[in-house]
Amino acid sequence: MFRKALWYQNYKQTRMIIWMILALFVLHMPFQSILSLETWQEREEQAQQIEDYVYEVQAWDVLQIFSQGLLPLILSISIITLACLLIGLERNTRRNDFTFSLPFTRKHLFLAKWCYGVVAISLFHLINFFIAYFIIYQSEYRSSLYLVSWIELLWGPLLGFIMFFTFALLIGTFSGEMISQVVLTISLGILPLGVFLLIQEMINVHFRVHLSSHIWIEYLTPFMYVFSITTSVQAILMPIILTGLFLWLAVYLYERNKIEHNGDFLIFKVLNPIFLVIITFCFSLLGGMIVSSLAPWNADALRILSYWIGFTTFLLFSLLLANKLLSMNIMFKGKA
Repeated sequence: MFRKALWYQNYKQTRMIIWMILALFVLHMPFQSILSLETWQEREEQAQQIEDYVYEVQAWDVLQIFSQGLLPLILSISIITLACLLIGLERNTRRNDFTFSLPFTRKHLFLAKWCYGVVAISLFHLINFFIAYFIIYQSEYRSSLYLVSWIELLWGPLLGFIMFFTFALLIGTFSGEMISQVVLTISLGILPLGVFLLIQEMINVHFRVHLSSHIWIEYLTPFMYVFSITTSVQAILMPIILTGLFLWLAVYLYERNKIEHNGDFLIFKVLNPIFLVIITFCFSLLGGMIVSSLAPWNADALRILSYWIGFTTFLLFSLLLANKLLSMNIMFKGKA
């Protein structure tokens, strides 16, 4: 998995997005830490003009630099793109045929891609983290770093990014091309929490009962590990467990890939009925939620009727859409 030729091939395919990810990490931590220090100083100067008021940096202000905000979302999209260039684009361009012809096992090929991405993400994250940490530590606001734990600052976000990259590669092992890999990574990345919210709304419309969310639903939602960082030990254990599970399953599926289905929405046709049910079910619930929201809140009968109108309409459209997606084949020319 550390063969120079494989690493060079992976870099050649992804060099643009790799440097983009590095730039995003620089913006996310070092650059944002400099801006935050300026903001905190300005707020402190303004607070001095108000009698009996002292400005203090809050834990949330520190977390915005290291683990929360808009930039982790953009980084997640970039990580999805990296995974798609490593696997999905190979299928679209038939470069996958060349890769499989190399004198390496499929397991070796996949682990080379995984190690390449994990090393890049870890290296970029750690370097920029310690630069940002030092910038704040040498300032007058160093005490603010003690408001949050190292799980929230470093280990939670880093393990979350690695787990999410592994998840995106896993999706690539059974999706047939890049577009389906992107769509499925985003969709399945929010599926557990998304389905719960849709079912919660359906029950609320019909019975005026609000289901409370359970923490295990968030644990099963890959996207949550990028944005929701806690101080609990689960913030470290769950990403590690999921990374190991996703990696094992991804290697298993990659070794059994059928290259004749490259360009299709799914590599394994046995999955088509399963995804047909998932797509139609989720879109139907979404349609019911959207249309019922247009009815007056206190008109229970009208809301229920609107819900089923939206449910049925989106059911029909989702059946057409799902059948179209599952039968599509996207290929284009590319260099090996």
